[in-house]
Amino acid sequence: MTTNKKTFRRSIALLAALALFAAACGDDSDQDTSESTTTTTTVAPSVPDENNPDPDVEDPEPDEPVELTATDTGVTESMIRIGVVFPDTSLLGRDPGDLEAKFRSIADAVNESGGINGRSIEMTFRAPNPLDDLAFDAICVELTQDVEVFAALGLFPRTSADCYASINDTIVVSTFGISADQRASYSAPGITIVPDPARLVDARIDALIEGGVLDPDVPVALAGGDVARAEHDLYLAALTEAGINVVADTILLADGQDLLALEAEMRTFTEVWASSGAEMVVASTALLSQALLIAYNSSAIDLPMVLPEGTGVAPSFLQDQQGLDLTPFELATALVEGDDQATKYETGADGVRECVDAFEASSGEDVALDESRNNLAPTVVACQVFDIFVAIATAAGAELTTESFAAAAETFGPIDVTDLSSASLGPDKFDLNDSVGVVATYNAERVQFEPIS
Repeated sequence: MTTNKKTFRRSIALLAALALFAAACGDDSDQDTSESTTTTTTVAPSVPDENNPDPDVEDPEPDEPVELTATDTGVTESMIRIGVVFPDTSLLGRDPGDLEAKFRSIADAVNESGGINGRSIEMTFRAPNPLDDLAFDAICVELTQDVEVFAALGLFPRTSADCYASINDTIVVSTFGISADQRASYSAPGITIVPDPARLVDARIDALIEGGVLDPDVPVALAGGDVARAEHDLYLAALTEAGINVVADTILLADGQDLLALEAEMRTFTEVWASSGAEMVVASTALLSQALLIAYNSSAIDLPMVLPEGTGVAPSFLQDQQGLDLTPFELATALVEGDDQATKYETGADGVRECVDAFEASSGEDVALDESRNNLAPTVVACQVFDIFVAIATAAGAELTTESFAAAAETFGPIDVTDLSSASLGPDKFDLNDSVGVVATYNAERVQFEPIS
């Protein structure tokens, strides 16, 4: 296999943010510079059932009007100012359509329906270069210190969410993972769709055993990366506890910046796996799937591969943008989130159809289900982050502050989020996805993993 070294030299960790999404640059929303006034909103009283009158029950008293005032940075008596950040992955050859319109159409719909407890949403959109950490940092400074947003929504790769929630006391709602270590330093809520591995590792191992993928009689080699050492240790403990015989424990130190070093280390791993008697390789992090492709394509190894955390990025991205040969995936079994978004649209599952149809109706843009464009996933992401923010901010009530938002999140419980079959929030649980995933195998024709039917 010939690897495209120029594109692969970027950090493996970077790739996890960029698989499905692309962005087109957008303009600023006009900022509200008017003098503060007080707005009064009235909560409608309940109406007695005329078909079942009860003379002994007095008509309910109307609720007292609520005076909306400025309560926090970015929250006035009439509006809530938010920032939306999404990488401009058109630089990577993607075709996402009008990305800003996806988010703005939802903000407009919320405003037209009365806003959030009587306040409208004012949105500022930014699309940074996905390969430039400094661009993400500069946008963070702009949004938190110049625009003065109440919250930031979107996709924040690597540790770019830290600038908001740790340094600038600003709420973040992200479709990229936020680790427990990151969240520990936050002074504002950092909410992510991606589950904390500590919650689901045991369940994922159980699912693989129940699905017949893992067996105590089959010795395995566990492969992980130093950048995800904590998750790796969780997998080692879970496999051992489940009675799986781990005969080799290998940790990749190379970070992907030096392709030659990565290839050399992976060749060493294949020798260790062979000499240990391993009959299967289990990856403890999705970020290792790229390295495993290199290892399998540069050696004679043909052991079955297990990817409990999936591939991290779409296989088509690894093939098209990284020049990797995906043939080794034909030996792989993965846990995936179930049906893909196109299938969910067709079946009407998890709100995907409602999300896409609403955007098409408001924008006139056709969202492709046949992969002829890359505008389906970012459309769904826009729905996801607004689902989360609007639900929590509404539950926080008229006195909307960072503290009331956090309190609402910690007491929210189950929450409906587009494209998630099961999600919840709770005390010290700001990672939403509760789905363990389903066993899937690789479909070379469609270039993706598909659930075993």
